[in-house]
Amino acid sequence: MTQEEKQRNISWLLESTDPALLHQTHCDLLHTPVEEYRKLQEATLETGWIMELLQRQLPDGTWSHDVYNPKWTCAHYVLYELIQLGVPDHPEKLRLAARQLLSYPLGADGGINYAHTVRYSDVCINGMILSINAHFKTEPSLLKPVLDFLMKTIMPDGGWNCAYLQDAVHSSLHTTISVLEGLLAYRGSIGADSPTINLAIEKGLEFILMHQLYLSDHTGEVIKDEFFRFPFPVRWKYDILRCLDLFQRYRIPYDPRMRLALDRIEASRLKSGRWRAVSQPGKTFFIVEKNGVESRWNTLRAMRVLDYYH
Repeated sequence: MTQEEKQRNISWLLESTDPALLHQTHCDLLHTPVEEYRKLQEATLETGWIMELLQRQLPDGTWSHDVYNPKWTCAHYVLYELIQLGVPDHPEKLRLAARQLLSYPLGADGGINYAHTVRYSDVCINGMILSINAHFKTEPSLLKPVLDFLMKTIMPDGGWNCAYLQDAVHSSLHTTISVLEGLLAYRGSIGADSPTINLAIEKGLEFILMHQLYLSDHTGEVIKDEFFRFPFPVRWKYDILRCLDLFQRYRIPYDPRMRLALDRIEASRLKSGRWRAVSQPGKTFFIVEKNGVESRWNTLRAMRVLDYYH
């Protein structure tokens, strides 16, 4: 991307009226002084996508009277959506909603278990619970069962797999990215640092890099074509933009094994120099960007990835 193309895209992003997108554009592309972009972040509580979601929170702290259904209007996924949008971490109603996720019983294997009919906890869900609660600065002592569960479920190849109890012998990129995000958020937001967590992060990163972000380490073939589709907000599925956006957020150093994925993201640009929106099945409160249109959010995400790893 040339400097002229970059400036043209930034100008287009700044035409948005949503302070959530403006906040991240100023922070990640313009590198505006923190006191300036923090004002935009606070403005997200008063107008735009974040405000629209906050207004839909119910008196019981959820958005649908349920923690995990329907997807994507349940408490779990609305909170996960809000942190991707950059919601401030101080609204007490959101802090309480995040801690409410921890109030569910532990599964037979540890970890938070939302389900009434399944004895064992879901690894992906616990990774996202950790991300959400790290964002809202939940007390580390309350997160210990989640952390212990995630440490216990590391696979021999260094990643994680929700099917670890069903004879899975190989980690899943879907599960690994959710857990890795949670561990990085916990270490970064809460200021926690431990050799155990550091080693788990290192192993998780290596598992993804070993696959060059999307290739089978056995055959060298593309694992799934859907890894090249970039829905936003992300839910539980893995894709290469989600992965590299996470890496740039936590300043993971460039590794040559990222190169093919970076080239894929660059090649997915439209002729206009922007990236398209991708929809995903499920119930939402509203659609911000229709499938196939030029997407400000994906353009922002792709640009900050390419900017960091240029």
